[in-house]
Amino acid sequence: MTSNYLANAMHNRTFHLAMHRSSWLIVMGVMMFLSSCATSPPSATTPKSVQSNSAFPVPVTEIDKDSSSTIDLIEPRIVEWNKAIAKERGWLYALSELDAIEPGYISARTELLIRSQLLWLKGEVTQSNQILNQITPKNQREQDLLLKERQRRFIETGKFVEAARIALDRASLYDNEHPSVTHSTVFDLLSRATTQRLASELRRTEPKSDWHGWLSLNKAYRAGRLEVLAWLANRPRLPSYALELPSGLQTWLENDPPSRIAVLLPLSGRLKSAGQNALDGIAEGLFATFRDPAIRPELVTIDTEAAVTGAAAYAQALEMGADFVIGPLTKERVSELQAKDQLPIPVLALNRSSQSLLPNNSESPTPANTEILSLSLAPEDEAEQLAHLAWAEGLRRPMLIASDTAWGERMRAAFSDAWRQLGGFVRETALLSEGESDNKTIANALATLASEERIREVERAFEAPVDTQARRRDDLDSVVMLVPTPQMAREIRPLLRFHYAGKLPVFAPSAVFQPDDGITNRDLNGIKFVVTPSALMTSNPNNTPLHSLGVDAAALVDHYRQANESQGTLLFGYVGNLRVDMRGNVRRSLQPVVFSRGRVRPF
Repeated sequence: MTSNYLANAMHNRTFHLAMHRSSWLIVMGVMMFLSSCATSPPSATTPKSVQSNSAFPVPVTEIDKDSSSTIDLIEPRIVEWNKAIAKERGWLYALSELDAIEPGYISARTELLIRSQLLWLKGEVTQSNQILNQITPKNQREQDLLLKERQRRFIETGKFVEAARIALDRASLYDNEHPSVTHSTVFDLLSRATTQRLASELRRTEPKSDWHGWLSLNKAYRAGRLEVLAWLANRPRLPSYALELPSGLQTWLENDPPSRIAVLLPLSGRLKSAGQNALDGIAEGLFATFRDPAIRPELVTIDTEAAVTGAAAYAQALEMGADFVIGPLTKERVSELQAKDQLPIPVLALNRSSQSLLPNNSESPTPANTEILSLSLAPEDEAEQLAHLAWAEGLRRPMLIASDTAWGERMRAAFSDAWRQLGGFVRETALLSEGESDNKTIANALATLASEERIREVERAFEAPVDTQARRRDDLDSVVMLVPTPQMAREIRPLLRFHYAGKLPVFAPSAVFQPDDGITNRDLNGIKFVVTPSALMTSNPNNTPLHSLGVDAAALVDHYRQANESQGTLLFGYVGNLRVDMRGNVRRSLQPVVFSRGRVRPF
């Protein structure tokens, strides 16, 4: 028996040695093939040849001058040049362009900053920050440049209080007259922080300091108009000697509410229930926002189904003496209203037109009608937020899993656009369709089928079993699961584990959430997703998405004029924290949560 064991052991050793030699032969062959096909690496060139051969010519800078006073300064144009390359082609290509520059053509400190930024894009966050901390500014401009870089990194990692503190330091560099940073910048960044984080910073801050003043003002704003007025009554001057309240707060405080609001909703036909749900929320929101009956707007309703078009319903609102409009609800009716040349009274639509669904960073012009704001439950806002959540964790190589539907395409486009703006590239996309099983789709995307086939080929070649198992591709570090139902999420999650991707961080939109105290949500443990604040309020029986949308619409009426002066959070609402983008879309920031033991908790 012992001899058989030794014989088998020797056979296995011989087999593995043979495999080892074969692997080396294969590797050497591949390397020889690649070396014969690849072009030689770029040699050191003069600045002129770099500019003529590169797809991204190196800009001419002050470093070209024979001046010892500028030879080691950071050159912003070179930094921006490389950043543009990284955004267009990726960090690795940008690194090759940097390495192709002749030594001495750019300053060492410029190169150090660029390498720090490329490491950030790669996901080497700790090393990137270590290099950044090694750079000491030599003048005011450099100090501002380095602070700006740190501010950007804090924003991208979701540390908004820290980013606001740096913004305040940048403003003080220029005696509060910074060309690009204002007190509104500071206030808007604080508004993006969680209430818990804001309270924590307040507790550790000296009460008489300027920083405490900005923190306490932001806390008061979250509580409402009366709290802000009380804050002002207790302060003889604004913090940092500011001349006016930031982010349009003065306009908000002095704003007179409308006297009559016309609500344009489908109150008949197939969307009657949806319209009534939103109307109930609007009525509730008006009573909560305007508690004094003397200033509470009168509410009149117009059935958009009976009016036939959004423009006709708007004309009825004018005839009824309305000075503000909430609605319409459907995208078609909003588009009809958006097409009008003039809108004498402002509109808060409850959906986005087709034009408004362009990517948030699109260079398309703003809508002709500046009197329209569009508040909606657009899922694209969630996809964008998922991109920022994954990026904040230092993840750079996501695989998207999305349904092959119109909804899935919208979500993929929104995520990919936000990811590119951050400087990343989506590594893989798996589309779930009826024509192919989800198992096969996931297996192909993770390359486990190919791995299994390679093992079978080796076994056939050597006519012996191989003591190994299939592996997934190793160039992925996260999964973004853009699926429209909780059931689809429960079906995909086990497939990720089966195909050796169970330990990858997984992110998902609110569609995967189904309030359930049972065991069903345990299948989704570990998945990080976003959810509206109202979805976590189980005590409210009227807590439906459209009802919550109506409540926030009524509250947003009070901030309508303020939106023209602020890019920050206007309202901490039921459907999310609300701000307005350049095209008049009200963007939602939802609550990040994670499934843990079948329950939802913040992270």
